[in-house]
Amino acid sequence: MPLSEPVDVFAPDCLRGQVAFVTGGGTGIGREIARVLGRHGARIAIASRRRDVCEATAAELRGQGIEVHVDQFDVRKAFEVERVTKGILERFGRLDILVNNAAGNFPAPISKISYNGFKSVVDIDLLGTYNCSKAAFELSMRERGGNIVNIAAAFELRGVAYQAHVAAAKTGVLSLTRSCAVEWGPHGIRVNGVNPGATGETEGMKRFADAVHQGEQRATNPLGVISHGQDVAMSVLFLVSPAARHVTGQVISVDGGSSVDELKMGPIAQESGR
Repeated sequence: MPLSEPVDVFAPDCLRGQVAFVTGGGTGIGREIARVLGRHGARIAIASRRRDVCEATAAELRGQGIEVHVDQFDVRKAFEVERVTKGILERFGRLDILVNNAAGNFPAPISKISYNGFKSVVDIDLLGTYNCSKAAFELSMRERGGNIVNIAAAFELRGVAYQAHVAAAKTGVLSLTRSCAVEWGPHGIRVNGVNPGATGETEGMKRFADAVHQGEQRATNPLGVISHGQDVAMSVLFLVSPAARHVTGQVISVDGGSSVDELKMGPIAQESGR
């Protein structure tokens, strides 16, 4: 059962005058984050390895009255990250929000993950988050302050089949989130994370369902529903908004409670309650 459309409780201009950079903002959760931040007044920059995908998303967002800047880069390459960040500053004159959303993922058992495949995911997810955060800090936020939100996953305290490479990388992202919050807080920079759970209508969800021969995207959380990308995006909006002005170094799990349901009792409880 899909979730109904989230209720928007934020003022439509709560990010007016701000500039938000969403890495991997052309598809999936990143696209929804870009749309939600733009809908609340921010000017948007998106970039990924596929410029054509970003351009298609930009055209859609512009049709909704959102100003969008598009570029192409590989988050693993620091010089490309710096070039894109400088381009955003040249276009808009500022950078207030960075959402590290770009990620690599392919479901596979540990024995089937190649050395290069493991490294590639860690480099995209963890090194890419570091590269983009450092560039934002050095080129803008050190002097101006700002907000960074890292899209991670709630894999820190449990093993996850078919996701060893992603779990290793995302756990590193969560640790980096806390370290950046501590070091950069004195500069007026808040750094937080969001852990999405099973999110419908995303390529990652489809791949995982196919890999475990599930055949369909089913909810296995206490709420009994698969979330929508907008649920993640609204949590990001909260973290970068004035409502969270004293929140830093924290991580919000948007997963229907799956991260606290260690014995997977949610589906059982739902079934027994009928």
